[in-house]
Amino acid sequence: MSRPDPPHHDLRQLEASRRRLAWRYALGMALGLCTVLLVGYLMHSALVKQSLKSELVQLAQREAEVHKPDLEAWMEGRRGPDDVSIGFRPHRTAFYYILGPDARLVHGNETRPALREEVLALLKGNALPRGRVVFEEILADEEGALQLALLRHPVKDSEGRYLGSVYAATDVGGSLVHLEQLLVLLLGLALGFVVLAGLGGWWMADRSLLPLQQALRQQREFIASASHELRAPLTVMNTALALVEREGRERLDDFHHQTLVDARDEVRRLGRLAEELLLLARIDAGGVSQRHEHLPLDEVVQRQVRLRQPQAESRQQSLSMTLEPGLCVVGDADLLARLIGAGLDNAVAYTPKYGRIEVRLQARAGRARLEIVDTGPGMSEAQLARAFERFYRGDPSRQRHQAGAGLGLAIIDEVARQHGGEAQLFSREGEGTRLVVTLPLAI
Repeated sequence: MSRPDPPHHDLRQLEASRRRLAWRYALGMALGLCTVLLVGYLMHSALVKQSLKSELVQLAQREAEVHKPDLEAWMEGRRGPDDVSIGFRPHRTAFYYILGPDARLVHGNETRPALREEVLALLKGNALPRGRVVFEEILADEEGALQLALLRHPVKDSEGRYLGSVYAATDVGGSLVHLEQLLVLLLGLALGFVVLAGLGGWWMADRSLLPLQQALRQQREFIASASHELRAPLTVMNTALALVEREGRERLDDFHHQTLVDARDEVRRLGRLAEELLLLARIDAGGVSQRHEHLPLDEVVQRQVRLRQPQAESRQQSLSMTLEPGLCVVGDADLLARLIGAGLDNAVAYTPKYGRIEVRLQARAGRARLEIVDTGPGMSEAQLARAFERFYRGDPSRQRHQAGAGLGLAIIDEVARQHGGEAQLFSREGEGTRLVVTLPLAI
């Protein structure tokens, strides 16, 4: 035998909690994994660039030492443009040019002679920063653009005079393509990790809430069982107290008679509480045998108002109603009577002496709209947010006006949902409360 599902309002709360936990788990895992990928990429990129810089620094320093005499001879006029020689390195990616203090070419060793003019145009004027790798793109031949990493290494003589600079360069197109491919791969992995984190977060949230779901099931089963078991003894006690009150009226003094009346009232209150708990438990389990019949809703409302008119008059309250006739709904008359009665009971309980209670019924947008408005103390936003929770009684100033257990609004909400409708509560502190129940009209 399968276990019944949790109650509707508990399901909504569990679903909201599951979503929150899933988002938090997923976000935490996704951020952690993406952070690891990002740090790995940045470290790899930094290592590649550091390797390039080390290669260029070593090349520039080596060539500076080798060709320092040539620069000194250039400065002294012992060498000139006719003495310039350019080497050719066809199978290398790194190359260099040496420029004198007048930015004229003194020596070089290149890999692609056709690009000499383009590269030297970047070096004219010695505008590159000293000792720092910069990346430049030049338009190459039919092979397309060329990505270069350039490093300027100044050369000085023993007296500190500036002799010129060695410009070491290397083609980094392959390295940059490698980094771009790695970045695309990591982005794909990050997207996959986000999806996996979402699925994992949902699974972890579901597993985390299993004990709570089990506790809710056990709580509901206990309430249903306890309510059912309490009905019989409470009925017996109520009948016995009524019999004793009737038979012993003449033989009991006022104190004992009042004590008997109070005990009977408490038994009745407990009986109503057991009935309300049992009704909610049956609704949760889908065990309410709801009838589907065409009902004149205005007559149901009118009868419930009439039943509570004496109680309102005893509290010196004004209870009025404005009903649009002929509004029919499909549903269970007993359940709808409980809904309306619970709304009126709350209004009567919370409305002070000389207060007003207005009941309105009208058709709006194809639905029956029932409003119960009172001039009670009202509710704060925090209380309003939890008003439909079972057993919630937030304000002590409101509690002293009622003898219920905080189940009235929960019954209203559940019965309205059972009939395809909706219950809403509007209230502000000191300005009363308005209960609005909308139900689909019968076609």
